[in-house]
Amino acid sequence: MSKRNYNIFFHTHTVSGIVISVALYIIFFAGAFALIKDEITAWEKGDSVNIEQAQKIDYNRVVDSIKAQGFNLYGRDVRMIAPDAKQKLYVLLSKSQDTTIVNDDNKKYYFFLDAVDYSHSEYYDFYSIGELIYRLHFFSQVPVIGIYISGFIALFFLFAIVTGVIVHWKKIIQNFYTFRPKKKLKTIWTDAHTVLGMIGLPFQFVFAVTSCFLCLSALVLLPANFIYDNDQDKTIAELRPMAKTYELEKEEFTNIPDLNVFMDKTLSKWENFTPAQVYIRNYGATNMKFQVDGLLDPDDKFLGNGRTVYDVASGELISEKNPHDNDYLEDVELTVRRLHFGDFGGLPLKFIYFVLALITCFVIISGVLIWLEARHKKNVPIEQKLFNRKVGHVYLAICLTMYPITAFSFIIAKVLPRSMDSSRESILYAVYFLGWIAVAAAFRFMRDNYKTNKYTLLSGSILGFLIPIVNGLTSGNWIWKTFAEGQYEIFCVDLFWLIMSIVSLWIVLKLKRPVTNTEHTTLLQGRKKDFKQSLTPSTKTTNKLKFMRTKTAVLWLFLAIGFIVHHIYGLFGVYYNESVMIEGATGDVPLNHHLWRLGLEGLALLFFLLTLEVKKSWFRWTSFCWALVIGIFNVYHFVGSIFYEASNISELLILAMVVLANTFLAINIIRWNKEEIKQSLLNE
Repeated sequence: MSKRNYNIFFHTHTVSGIVISVALYIIFFAGAFALIKDEITAWEKGDSVNIEQAQKIDYNRVVDSIKAQGFNLYGRDVRMIAPDAKQKLYVLLSKSQDTTIVNDDNKKYYFFLDAVDYSHSEYYDFYSIGELIYRLHFFSQVPVIGIYISGFIALFFLFAIVTGVIVHWKKIIQNFYTFRPKKKLKTIWTDAHTVLGMIGLPFQFVFAVTSCFLCLSALVLLPANFIYDNDQDKTIAELRPMAKTYELEKEEFTNIPDLNVFMDKTLSKWENFTPAQVYIRNYGATNMKFQVDGLLDPDDKFLGNGRTVYDVASGELISEKNPHDNDYLEDVELTVRRLHFGDFGGLPLKFIYFVLALITCFVIISGVLIWLEARHKKNVPIEQKLFNRKVGHVYLAICLTMYPITAFSFIIAKVLPRSMDSSRESILYAVYFLGWIAVAAAFRFMRDNYKTNKYTLLSGSILGFLIPIVNGLTSGNWIWKTFAEGQYEIFCVDLFWLIMSIVSLWIVLKLKRPVTNTEHTTLLQGRKKDFKQSLTPSTKTTNKLKFMRTKTAVLWLFLAIGFIVHHIYGLFGVYYNESVMIEGATGDVPLNHHLWRLGLEGLALLFFLLTLEVKKSWFRWTSFCWALVIGIFNVYHFVGSIFYEASNISELLILAMVVLANTFLAINIIRWNKEEIKQSLLNE
């Protein structure tokens, strides 16, 4: 390879890796836990898990239970996903195809049915920490575009893998056996990056490709729509036959037979066939269908997906996909899903995936540390060195604090009483994301990567050891008890945390500071000296400082008023007959609603007041951090409102103004801080 081509591949590998590094770390760390999200939910609830019993579903009772909740099923497609460790049947109701429906609630619904007693529960009735982390894995918390962001990150990751292999190709075998812990720091990171990157290469490549497919499949289907002349029904019927729909026949079918018969017929066809999804299409119409999609045991056949479709009125089998026969399109999709989710090897395979995901996290971190060390040269200006170090501090603080905050959130999720289920999602979001930002900010300002590494591992380890203890104390599910009773779904969560804690503690005990940390202070002093020399007496701007403080205070006040006005505008629909009664309302305002208002309106007013009286460094940085936190929240809320409340123009306008004010506020605090530093230097 020519030197020019080598440089192109090398820089492509570096740039693509650096750009996505933080987001990629979050994806892999969250993805490790997402592998066992159902087990985590079962662990949180603490109930005994009996999957065999849960899979014996009575579909007549399912339909009766849905109707008992007041749903009119006529013309709808009912999709049911088989219960797993959560012991819940996930039900999705499509809109009815009956166009004569007027003044009725004809929209999509999704909820859970208990797989044993068929009781109804809303999706958010019990929001698990496992669900939160699973959704963080593909940035679902970012409305609409989150999954596409994760898809494009996977695409960049694929570039980084391919170019990394090309760059290291000539010495790939030699470097695999090379690790020089006594050499300089850059060499240590490079060796670790190469060796662990090679170990995890097949896993990382599989994840990059499957993630692109799963997250960007909507974009892949665009050319397919063109081929099928924008006939989406025809496109879906050809490419995803399990999602094929049928036009509703207007005549109603009142004498619906026993639905379990169709399931029994399907199960009698193939040995070791397990239903994964059941569809009832066009419920109540004369062309009502009962469809079963399932899989053979992976030990019998890796790609053994099968399907039956029965016409309910006649009882005839109208379509069949034998799981022992292969189909190219369906097998490709099934292969991608199975490789990505690792659901074909049970808990042992998930454990291997878990370890490989954590190894990938280390590869990502070591890649950034190589980048930092490569830019730590004598000829680099002090200002540039400080900027690079700041990038490293911020990067490591965000990535490494994810471990302790995840462990802490597990403990909070476990100790939350069931009486607070209605507030569970908000509490978990606040604990996880606000806690993460606060801890990351604290480590960032510590400005010591060694301490960040050491104390995040140590705190994560201590919290991890507490998790099985908290589980035993709150639910009686002690780790030895769940193992003895065969509750492996609950047992594995405690076991994961114990292993992670032991490994983390072992690493902490082995850690040694590779270089002294005095250089950062030296750099700061050097910069201060240069900065002081560039100042002149004319820089003294006391009046300017007063103006900047007043401006900051006014922006805080604007934010507080904006939050209050937004709250009022949110109720605007009440004047036009919109109901204000929230389901499950008791007349008492939930605690989390008070906390939200105090956190937004109350703190904004408090910062307004304190800005007029306090100008200390700690206060300026606290103001900036909080302005940054609510800024992220405001942007998130504004983007979400565009997609979900586009008709509420007045609310969107005030949200846009709040985002703008928030931006001005963050910029102004930074400028105010710089002016205060200048002033203090001149006064020395």
